[in-house]
Amino acid sequence: MLLACNGSDNVIHSTDSTILEEDVENPSYTILPLGDSRVEGATFNSVSYRYDLWRHLVNDRWDFDFIGTQFDHSSYPVLLGKTFDPDHQGIGGFRTQDILDRIDEFLEELGAPDIVLLGIGGNDLVHNVPVPTAIENINQTIDLLQNSNSNITIFIERIAPGRSNIMTPENIAVYLEFNDSISTLADSQTTDNSRVIAVDMSVDWTDDYMADNLHYNELGAKEVADRYYEAIETALRSPEIK
Repeated sequence: MLLACNGSDNVIHSTDSTILEEDVENPSYTILPLGDSRVEGATFNSVSYRYDLWRHLVNDRWDFDFIGTQFDHSSYPVLLGKTFDPDHQGIGGFRTQDILDRIDEFLEELGAPDIVLLGIGGNDLVHNVPVPTAIENINQTIDLLQNSNSNITIFIERIAPGRSNIMTPENIAVYLEFNDSISTLADSQTTDNSRVIAVDMSVDWTDDYMADNLHYNELGAKEVADRYYEAIETALRSPEIK
């Protein structure tokens, strides 16, 4: 049915003394990129957002560690003397049920992360899994993540569409139902201590971001990274729970 998931510049955004002084006080975060092949990237025709997000975080001097049982073997440029952190938990072909079935295993091996970047659901839509079923799987996954760390912050994608030629009226209707449900889920799963934040990858999306019908090219990966980083910057440099 619809979308699934089976170069860089080294611009430093801030180098003033105020930012450098803040390095000492900045908290350290473990970040789990979790999901399907759009998270995995580094396949023969697609690119993950993870490198461009890593660039943002390094440039702005965040103290962080990507974690995951998967390892990105691609070669990336060194930035500010740092080599790319290749750990992640993106597995091509994964559906929401796969994440739910294995999240306890991942957490046992990795420990509870501080931040999760959850991009999942496209394969459910491709394989005609009913939207309520997919959403319930995600709800249960978030429950397990919050049980592992009551202060966890989870950023969940309102997923980007597939290339326009596969987005039939039927597919669009299911896709919109899924993304609307993600927004509702984020609101309902947020607690006093744990934020679940929907990050909209769907708005102003264009075929120029696609490597094929389903996956990102370099431009698309950068766009996803930019949107993630804006959400992270807003949420984690704001003291109040929203």
